[in-house]
Amino acid sequence: MSKHSRRRQQNPSRKLVPQVQEEFTGKVQTKYGGAGLLRRFVGKLKLSRRLSRVSGPAPGRCFTTRDFLQGLLWGLLLGQQRQSAVAQLGQDPAALLALGLPDMPSQPSLSRFLSSCTERMGQQVLQINRALVRELRGPRAVATLDLDGEVVSTRGNPEGASYGYNPGRKGAKSYFALLGFWGEWRDILHAELYPGNQATVSADMAIRAYRMAKRGLPWGVRRVRLRADVAFYSHKFLAELEADQVTYCLAARMTAPLQPLVLGLEYRVLDDKWSIAEVQYRGHDWERPRRMVVIRERLDPQNPSPGQLELLHCEGHSYQVIVTNATWPPETVWHFYNGRSRLENIIKESQTDFGGNHVLSHTWGGNQMWLALSVLAYNLMNWFRERILGQRRQRRTAGWVRRTLIEIPATLVRRGRQWRLKLWRDHPAKDLFLQAVVALEGFSP
Repeated sequence: MSKHSRRRQQNPSRKLVPQVQEEFTGKVQTKYGGAGLLRRFVGKLKLSRRLSRVSGPAPGRCFTTRDFLQGLLWGLLLGQQRQSAVAQLGQDPAALLALGLPDMPSQPSLSRFLSSCTERMGQQVLQINRALVRELRGPRAVATLDLDGEVVSTRGNPEGASYGYNPGRKGAKSYFALLGFWGEWRDILHAELYPGNQATVSADMAIRAYRMAKRGLPWGVRRVRLRADVAFYSHKFLAELEADQVTYCLAARMTAPLQPLVLGLEYRVLDDKWSIAEVQYRGHDWERPRRMVVIRERLDPQNPSPGQLELLHCEGHSYQVIVTNATWPPETVWHFYNGRSRLENIIKESQTDFGGNHVLSHTWGGNQMWLALSVLAYNLMNWFRERILGQRRQRRTAGWVRRTLIEIPATLVRRGRQWRLKLWRDHPAKDLFLQAVVALEGFSP
């Protein structure tokens, strides 16, 4: 036996950790000590009163439709994206007091509620969302609408799901969510589910998404601009936008008649990688030609794999075509269209932090309701970051807001006939928390 081994045997207690005895004698504690910030903000928006106007069945003796909607919405704001996790909040009396809730429905009750929801109820929640957008944004002269879609994978056989384009889980049934955004403010204006076999956007679907998203814009918007990818490219949709005098920039589908025209253009070199040109093109069923802006990218010989926006690839170049009725220079059209790339971050955050890609019910109406609540929760957090935390140009993620300001350990005590949440006096986010409290006192929608 070595010298060091004998030493460890002679002093076995040198690194022992003191034992801890558990006792259920402590005060009520919660990890959501900062949830009162969200409660104050939501209270300023009078959201409880708005949700009480949603008409629908409420399966249960103790809870109304508003109670179920508030419970699910608070769960999403706190990062809980499953029925069991939302119901778990009912075992945290301090969190319920911080949120202003008397109780939380159980998981079976939440499941029954979603099963009883109708598509109309989901539309009513989306109407509340659009009304809040109009009130918080106020009059605007110009607004940009962005349209996009995402595949929502499902498990089992939920109502309305079908087989279609599903790169995430090939061979599984899915939904297709069609989304409308306000580009300047990153607000979600509209979201609607379709069966998975309708992932190829029809002209009627595109027109409906545009109409519903436009309803969320404030009154007085004089000029509307629209961006969308190639999935929305159709003559009928473009004609609808032109009739409404909307300035649009859409990725054009590279049809067989358009390909030789694009290859034969004279391009103006922008740098060693990019070149640009434009042409007037008339489709076979078009009444008049439309302006096409063509961007050519020189591919790296060492890495010839084209990017996501490539529509035509030949002779070491990739091409993308943007159809537009704007009178801007070609470079401005290109940069304006590329601004929709921020949608990827919005969609990712709505999926990761607000359950936008989750399927919680076996019924169509329940999943529509969950999607509508996900949209509302995302916008509430978006407005909270902007109006209360002052994060306008560069915004922190919802996960950062929860970890920094909401998930603060606290102890619930009762003093002077009033409940108080006692937070750690030296918490790193103390100053930011107090600044948010002051901002909330002066906030008025």
